[in-house]
Amino acid sequence: MKTFLLIAYAIVLLTGIVILLSLWILIFNNRSIRQEETATNNRSTLRLTLMSYLKEEIDVTTVRRSIAGKESLLTGLVSQLAEEFGEPAQIKLIGLFEVPELAGIVQKELRTLSGAYNWRKRQRAATYLPYIAKDSIIIAPLMHALEDSVFMVRFSAAHSLAKIKATQTIIPILEHLSLPAEWPIERTIEIIFAMGKEAITPLLNYLFLPTAKNECKVFAISALGLQHVSEAVPVILTHLNNPDKELRIQSAKALGNIGATEATGALCNSMKESAWEVRAAAANALGLLKNNSSIPTLLGSLRDSVWWVRYNSANALAELGDDGISALKNALTYADKFAREVSRLVLQERSLITIDQNQTSPWLST
Repeated sequence: MKTFLLIAYAIVLLTGIVILLSLWILIFNNRSIRQEETATNNRSTLRLTLMSYLKEEIDVTTVRRSIAGKESLLTGLVSQLAEEFGEPAQIKLIGLFEVPELAGIVQKELRTLSGAYNWRKRQRAATYLPYIAKDSIIIAPLMHALEDSVFMVRFSAAHSLAKIKATQTIIPILEHLSLPAEWPIERTIEIIFAMGKEAITPLLNYLFLPTAKNECKVFAISALGLQHVSEAVPVILTHLNNPDKELRIQSAKALGNIGATEATGALCNSMKESAWEVRAAAANALGLLKNNSSIPTLLGSLRDSVWWVRYNSANALAELGDDGISALKNALTYADKFAREVSRLVLQERSLITIDQNQTSPWLST
């Protein structure tokens, strides 16, 4: 009997606990929903206020009153509006933070950038500072953040420096963005490229520095290639034979992007080197240069042992106009199976041969 009563009491107790937990969850969910609704309404109201300020429908005093109690939402909304409406809006919004009541927000973000234990908070500060403070205030702290122990903080700081086109920081950016192996090199190159034409001179100067590091030169050369800087061709050519493989690869790519036809001979020589990645990059560059003197070299590379080199060579030939396409079609009759297959693939991809034409090759069945 006692056992039965104990079990009954236990069931009642557990039922009570379940009911209490359910009520707590319900109350917590309702509270969260109300908080989210309040935050959404506050964001909407604050956005309308900031929009009115940008349209000069209200003054700073009115904005200041509307912001009271909503300061935590301000930096995010300001950054969104700056991206949405461009530099004039960004400059006007930065002026808000010069008001004494809001200047503390900037100081708080600066302290977060330099001293927050949580790296995500440091990254957030590095991202938002260009939207809330003048360049003269943030350049030095962002440069210091390039030395942060966490790569994502360094990356965000570099991105912000590029956004404000702080070209004097290019060398520190190059030297501090030592990338993890899994991080795409293109992401860092995009940062340098974002500085625009103002970055050209510092990048060129860096390539001549005796202390310049190869891993940094990779980014400089790639960015110059994306900018189509013809003045960079001579110095890039000197790096086409550098012992560093990645530097040779990016040099070949840059010469192609620039359209440096004077580099045709050097790129043809690169088609003979041991690293297949360099051969593949050189083949692609030769296609961009559209210099028919490279046809014999590209035809020879249709027999390369690596598929990507063969494929890039065939694509390059197809880019060289009638002469290149004619040479590629002629390769369908080669005894080398690899050359025939890759030529056929590229010609078919570009609808340059039909199935009937393809079957005319005497080697098709071998």
